[in-house]
Formats: sequence, C-alpha cells, structure tokens
Amino acid sequence: MTRFSPRAAQPLVRIADIAYLRFGRRDLERATRYFRDFGLTVVARSADTVHFRGVMPQHHCLIVERAPHDGFLALGLRAASADDLATLAAAHGAEVLENPGPGGGHLVRLTDPSGFPVEVVHGLADLPPLPHRRPRVWNFPGDKRRVNAPQPAIPEPAEVFRLGHVVMQRQEFARNANWYVETFGLIASDVEVLPRSHEPVLAFLRCDRGADPADHHTVVIAAGPRDHYDHAAFETLDLDAVALGGEYLLRRGWVQNWGVGRHILGSQVFDYHFDPAGFAVEHYADGDVLDADYPTRYHVTGKESIYQWGPEMPRHFIDARPTPALIAAILRGLRDRADFSLKRLAAIKKAFDVPPRPWAGKTIRKPKAG
Repeated sequence: MTRFSPRAAQPLVRIADIAYLRFGRRDLERATRYFRDFGLTVVARSADTVHFRGVMPQHHCLIVERAPHDGFLALGLRAASADDLATLAAAHGAEVLENPGPGGGHLVRLTDPSGFPVEVVHGLADLPPLPHRRPRVWNFPGDKRRVNAPQPAIPEPAEVFRLGHVVMQRQEFARNANWYVETFGLIASDVEVLPRSHEPVLAFLRCDRGADPADHHTVVIAAGPRDHYDHAAFETLDLDAVALGGEYLLRRGWVQNWGVGRHILGSQVFDYHFDPAGFAVEHYADGDVLDADYPTRYHVTGKESIYQWGPEMPRHFIDARPTPALIAAILRGLRDRADFSLKRLAAIKKAFDVPPRPWAGKTIRKPKAG
C-alpha cells in the first residue's frame, strides 16, 4: 500500500493558486444562464465556449465548452512563474504552449495518475475588478454599529469573487494525493483517516506560499469508488451573499443540494447547489487561511467531520448508489489499479454509515402542555 506524505521536502514547483475549471456541457446556453445566476460574469464567448470571471482581477475562473457529454474536462492551476512552467514541462516531457484561449499567457498540459488533465498556466491577463456591494455590517450586544439602517433582503446573484477549490475522488488515494503534493508543492492542512486502521483516505491540500497565508484547501483528494469530480467551490463576500445567493437560485428554478451550514475543516459557511447537468457547485464565505508553518492535523473520517451546524445532511450528498456505471468503474479499478481495494471501500462506507448527529432522522413532535 502506498503511503501518503502530507508535504514534500523538495517539490517540483510550488503553485500559486487554483486558476480555473474546464467543463463540457451538452446544453451550453442553459449552462450559461445557470452560471450567470450563480454569480459569475461572462468575459468571453464564442459559438462553442464561454469564459466566466469573478469579481477579482483574474481573467477567468471557469470555462464551459459545448461537448457531446456533460463532464469535468480539466483542472487549471496557476504557476508562480514562467520558470516553473519550464520546470514542469522538462520533468514531464511536455511543451510550454501559448494559451489558445482568451486571457493570453502560456500553459503546460499534464495528467495526474488517474489520467485526468491538469493545465498549469502562467501569464493570464488581469482585468479591472468588478464593482460589488460592501460587506454587511453586524450589530452585536454592546456594540451596535448599524443605526437607522435595516439590512436589505433582496435575493440576487451571489457576486462570486473567485474560484476557491475543487474536490475530486480517486480510486488510488495516496498515489494521486502524493502526486499533487510532490508536483505542485501542496501541503496537507487536514487529513481524514479510517477509524480502525488510521489509513489516510482524504487530504485537504493548500498552496505553499511561505509566510503568506493561503486558503485552507485548494485541491482535495478523497478515496472513492471511482475517479470522479465531487464539487467545486466559489468564494463569495459573506454569510448573506451565501444565503441570499441560494435564495436567488431557487427563485430562478434551479436545484439546491445542501445548506446553509458551516464546515468544521476549513470553517467555511457553505451552500451547495446542482448545476443543470447535476454537478455540485458550492458558494462559500469565511474560510480559514494558513501559512506554511501550520501543521497537518489528523481526524477520523465520517459525516460528523463535515459540518458544525446546518440542516441534516441529505442522503444524496454522499452518493454511493450501486449503479451499473459505478459497478463497472469499481471492477475496472480492481483489475487495473494496484492500490485500490474493496476492503478500503467497505471501511469508508462503514464510517459514513454512522449518522452525523444523534438526532438525525428522528421524528419531531411538539411537546404537550401539562
């Protein structure tokens, strides 16, 4: 069994941040309507591709392409320098290419151990930041900062500022997580382990920026029954942006996944939604940031580790229904992947079968007056 290392002493490079996601969608027009309602802004459009940006200056953070099947096509990471692109290209036998799309710059195309495309880009153009509302002012006991100014309550798109992170399942957890750590200098902020064996099965990986704080996680690798996109998260301004942005999506006829709540690992206030293709996307605010000296912490995995507060986690959130496609993926993995086992899958399933809260699923009855 491959051992997972939470940081590399001499990584190939240290990436600066996540850059973008590339999605393929059969219905490009419907996807465009959705991501505009989600809070992104169209910055470039062609007959078959739409580039979206957030409030912050980066040229784009999401690319949606017309495709015969809905899917997650590539993860984009932002290199700290042009020299890092050259280092990656030399180490992987790749080329430094001109970015063929809007925004300019150069990129290197790699594949992770699961075969998934990873594009590392440098030199994307910056644009002027977009206007946005100011953060909400809160009144506290003994500290009333808002006088004669009721809080507005108008649902509107959430004003997405940036892409924050992506979560991916991998049949071979350690092999893939190690590759992201060793290739891109990512550091494990928190690692979840199985209850009995203490085998690592999930890693929250952050960028190494030295003394400059980075998001608690930029890439998350989780052991799972297939190599699979789990969700992507986009940062918004505050709690009201998360909640009212979700209300706006519901009013527009889109489907909520789960929320609003607050995570434990990373601390983000979250609200998950389904895009029109059924892929999960998240609004979040108030996430933790850590510098390179912050140590890796270890926790027992399970539903209880996911959230501090919020509505009961729906059954579909940890989706492990034995569909024909999932069974086929498991059989291929058992045949082709040396570090993939039914024993690990069974242990993960057992850990996630434990209810996240003691009262979850219980019938609520109003107490009777005596």
